[in-house]
Amino acid sequence: MNLTKKFNLYLWGTAIVFGALLPLITAKLPLTRAMWVGLVLMVINCCYSVWLGRYLYRQAGRWWTLLVFPGVFLIAAFLFLPRYTIYFAAAYLAIVYLSCSLRKQD
Repeated sequence: MNLTKKFNLYLWGTAIVFGALLPLITAKLPLTRAMWVGLVLMVINCCYSVWLGRYLYRQAGRWWTLLVFPGVFLIAAFLFLPRYTIYFAAAYLAIVYLSCSLRKQD
């Protein structure tokens, strides 16, 4: 099997950017915690989760690809971000799953 079919570089690259780098970079900006959580964790990452679910549906990837972005975010949240951000990984997993599964019903 082709290596690009097994290991989707675009998926892993965007997951690392939105799951680890974006929260780490924006946490250093002069924003209040409420602005940071609201803008980055709720708006940008939730929109990315919806897009990712649609992307994974179009690519017809394996089920474990749904775990890539939430997993990368969970690792980054556990290592570098405040402890309450760990729960956002479960929310992102739910959004990615719902976005992908609702497309299957169309």
